[in-house]
Amino acid sequence: MISLSDGPTGSRLSTQISEFFGESGALSKLADFEYRPEQQQMAVAVAEALDQSKPLIVEAGTGVGKSLAYLAPAVEMALRDGRKAVISTHTINLQEQLIGKDIPLLHKVLEKPFQSILLKGRRNYLCPNRLATAMSSGGDLFSSSDREELDQIWEWAETTKDGSLSDLPFQPSSRVWAQVCSEAHICTVKRCAPSGKCFYQLLRRRVVEADVVVVNHTLFFTLLAGQPEFLEGGGDGFLFPKDFVILDEAHTLEQIAAKQLGLNLSQGGLRFELGRLYNPKTRKGLFQLLGDSEGRREATELHDEIDVFFEDLEKACQFGTWGREYRVRHPEIVEDTLGGGLIAVAKRAKALAEKISNESTRSELQDLARRLGEARVALSTFLEQENEDSVYWVEKGGESGTSI
Repeated sequence: MISLSDGPTGSRLSTQISEFFGESGALSKLADFEYRPEQQQMAVAVAEALDQSKPLIVEAGTGVGKSLAYLAPAVEMALRDGRKAVISTHTINLQEQLIGKDIPLLHKVLEKPFQSILLKGRRNYLCPNRLATAMSSGGDLFSSSDREELDQIWEWAETTKDGSLSDLPFQPSSRVWAQVCSEAHICTVKRCAPSGKCFYQLLRRRVVEADVVVVNHTLFFTLLAGQPEFLEGGGDGFLFPKDFVILDEAHTLEQIAAKQLGLNLSQGGLRFELGRLYNPKTRKGLFQLLGDSEGRREATELHDEIDVFFEDLEKACQFGTWGREYRVRHPEIVEDTLGGGLIAVAKRAKALAEKISNESTRSELQDLARRLGEARVALSTFLEQENEDSVYWVEKGGESGTSI
């Protein structure tokens, strides 16, 4: 353990927590209770850090009972001050342990009731409005196999309680789920909340009422970066400014923070988003649905430009025999053969959106135009390297191909 005091300093919270984990404390009422001095010591240190609004770093071995050691003081602090305890982890296993085991255990022994919730990224939740739009789109967006998946999702949507991807009894293809999941700029409060059936909007209400919110590190840093993952229309966030955070499995933070707080662009990710507008191989997409031949032509050209750009980029990087990452130290490592196409297709999608009356399709086009615009910004930032405080690099391979 690091930075732990020898005992409570006298604050009410630290004394309360010390007694809770003591040999005859509230926790001892459990049938399988085992007094653990290190667990008690850690819990007191967490209580003191929370009480004094100071950072704390803890390293503890297996068997200490770390989760309960930070959960108990976190819950007490949340209830006392009317703040949310945001618990961020890296692995799904730990999230399931917190929600399915440790938090229910605290419900049994704490005298005060509290509410907890597991919050996932919004793309993990089904949007009923987008599903209805997809079901009515015909064969211009989906293949026959994709339609079969949509039918199964439609049936599942009638019975699922939370509408989360993990509750779906099969793994849908990424292109199908991308058309029916919740999206920040499409599934808004104004559009989805009035029905009372939107899983994500219902979840937002539960988060407001919760005392403990469990998230993963990716979502935590997405929210920290100010991306519109959860908030809509401004206002105080559920994380900030008054709530407090406990980061478990913190050894993964650096890598995740770098990815979520920075800009990144991948070959596969670009092709995937562009394919929602038009995929020349399947001849599916919104440009096909709307009969926009010029949009199809521009999207087809951009697909080719994406491949050429990332091939040129990979050739320009000296990865070595086993290397997968290359630090780029100078601007314009390759010529920008991609930016013009991104701008053209984004403008095409935006202009088309202004001409159609269907709100759902218009929102989809506007969202994709925004994504391509953001990709253009990320590309320019990488190639120009004007920010001296940033680090630029290229990663080769992986599911999404080469990325920057």
